[in-house]
Amino acid sequence: MERTSDVIVVGAGIVGSVLAYLLAHSGRSVRMLDRGLPGGEASGARAGLLTTVAEGSGKGPYLDLSVQGLAEMRTIIQQLEDETGIDCWLECHPLYRIATNEQERDMMFALYQERRQLGVQEEWLEPEQVRREQPLLSPRVTGAMRSPQEYHVTPGLLLKAVLQAARQRGVLVQENTAVTAFLTEGQRVIGVAAGMEHYYAEHVILANGAWSPELLKLVGIDLPVTPLRGQMLVVSLAGFALPCLINTARGYLVPKKDGRIVVGATQEHAGFAKEITVAGITHLLKVLSAVPALVQARIHDTFVGLRPMSSDGMPLIGPLPGWEGLHVATGHAQHGILLSGITGRMMTAYLNGEDPGELWRHFQVQRVLTCKAETEV
Repeated sequence: MERTSDVIVVGAGIVGSVLAYLLAHSGRSVRMLDRGLPGGEASGARAGLLTTVAEGSGKGPYLDLSVQGLAEMRTIIQQLEDETGIDCWLECHPLYRIATNEQERDMMFALYQERRQLGVQEEWLEPEQVRREQPLLSPRVTGAMRSPQEYHVTPGLLLKAVLQAARQRGVLVQENTAVTAFLTEGQRVIGVAAGMEHYYAEHVILANGAWSPELLKLVGIDLPVTPLRGQMLVVSLAGFALPCLINTARGYLVPKKDGRIVVGATQEHAGFAKEITVAGITHLLKVLSAVPALVQARIHDTFVGLRPMSSDGMPLIGPLPGWEGLHVATGHAQHGILLSGITGRMMTAYLNGEDPGELWRHFQVQRVLTCKAETEV
């Protein structure tokens, strides 16, 4: 039996779910298919950082995308909470990016000066200032950058809200439905097959993270996206509340409303091995040592996710060369939650024949396919 919709979104993680919600909000009929449970992979992470400060430096399209991404997500989260009544635990804290040796201090101070030239509102703190403001931090701190307010959200609650809001707007969400083939007419993709079931649509969008390349091989596309494993801990200490976000050279600590603290995250090229490892836990304990009191903390939970990393580290958004009706939204790595809103806005505009904005052209798939072809030559 033919099952038709305007758009099929493959993957019900945060990127796919926000995209489906925004498409439905624009009046499109949407079907979302996930090979497992919605949010069962990288979107099940715990930290939910919505900050452009803790990652990278320099100006350019990716920084601009992350700034717009933050603005989009703040708007979308408020909209989702109004529509569903679900509190997504959007919180704002000061962020301390700390150095713990002289080499880190030199690199961080150079970063501070660079970002100051860009007009980023941050302050440099000497060790005595850090200790005065945040005595809970390790005495090994040699300097810090402080951002007065940075945001984070709780991913599980956000995903619950966006899925409920999407369903309220008519999105059909099918779990445990693995896409096994594309349905084509000439060089146009007209739908997908999931076992014996066929689903037809004007547009098919792959938003299934690190699993997108596997499907694209079926139509002769070698997409350079690989899994980046991230391990996390969730801890708490009775009577202790972390009053700020902390970022170190190894990772970060994020306080949540229930008093628990998320410690993350490793960045490992380990294929599809979705495992908690001794090496990963050791790494996370070094992150946690930024707050010495937390060595007595109770471990509530561990998490491991496989985040989609493109060959140049930036998202891949838009149509696939050589095929009409086939699109991708992947490669967001550890920034999937931050960038899901702006990805969805741009993709929705593009599919509706509207201007997706100046940033759109910087994140097209063609750039990595061209680079790969030139390298092979």
